[in-house]
Amino acid sequence: MMQCAIVGGFLGSGKTSLLNHIINKAPNKRIAFLVNDFGEINIDAKLIVSVEGETISLTNGCVCCTIRDDLLVEVEKLLDSDESPEHIVIETSGVSKPVAVAETFFNPTVQGFAEVQNIIVVLDADLALDEGAEYHQLAIDHIKLSDMVVINKIDLVHPRELKALKKRVELIAERSRIWETSYGMVPPELIFADQVSDAFSHMQNEDAQHHERHDDTFATWIYRSEDEWSFGALHRAVEKLPTEIYRAKGIVRLDIETDDYGIFQLTGKRSWLKLKEIEPDDSDEITTELVLIGKPNGYSNDDIHRIFEQALIEANTPGEDGFLVKDLRSFHVIFA
Repeated sequence: MMQCAIVGGFLGSGKTSLLNHIINKAPNKRIAFLVNDFGEINIDAKLIVSVEGETISLTNGCVCCTIRDDLLVEVEKLLDSDESPEHIVIETSGVSKPVAVAETFFNPTVQGFAEVQNIIVVLDADLALDEGAEYHQLAIDHIKLSDMVVINKIDLVHPRELKALKKRVELIAERSRIWETSYGMVPPELIFADQVSDAFSHMQNEDAQHHERHDDTFATWIYRSEDEWSFGALHRAVEKLPTEIYRAKGIVRLDIETDDYGIFQLTGKRSWLKLKEIEPDDSDEITTELVLIGKPNGYSNDDIHRIFEQALIEANTPGEDGFLVKDLRSFHVIFA
């Protein structure tokens, strides 16, 4: 499944700077960057392998394509290419709504082959507080539908103004994750959802207490459990997680009648669970193992563990309501 991240934000907010940063810091994965115009993209000449029409091939296995006509056509071309990318990063125009771009991926020709996993909105910290600006309502609409808000150009504002802006963003989109930066410097780990999966593969067989990494950027936590999880309990746990946690991924042991288990992912405020059937050669019983990545703000593995355990207790309280499915994209639903 090709993963897609959509980057939106008003003109001049810093979307292109963010893309430039990701192109130069892209992980060792095949990535396609789809942009409206190459004009502002400052790709280092050392990264360029070749230029063919509307496509720049890069030495790190990435390509950068110009969207001249229909986005759907460009995505179909990528899917049909000999080496289709693992990820697509789409920069929307400054006056378009990223959620409208996301609707492209509901088209039957790409559905099931590519899916949107992250909607990122970039704000200009110096201008975002201007309520009289012509684009103010558009900025609010962007924020409401985002998974992560990047407050850019924080070097241009006083810390007091930045604090006020962050509070306003939190009121508009309560569960959206917020990243503060300058020059569009957003770590690739926050753009590509399966970066957590890479970390998980290295960590899952070791003691979780050894995995807290308190450096300048991220910390990592591990949650393990033998308990069976209902959809409602898992939803409660996700709702209680600190917004400083940007990514999570792992497997979940479920309390459903089939033998399926859940593949869980969280990116920004978006989280989803996909059911997966246990393979016949899986000799070990499925247990819940999750890795979470976020800002090192003093949370411990014990803190994260308490959040999940409390969710289990609350979900098992007599009179607990059933789980309301708000988005059918979260599940593979099969009607017998």
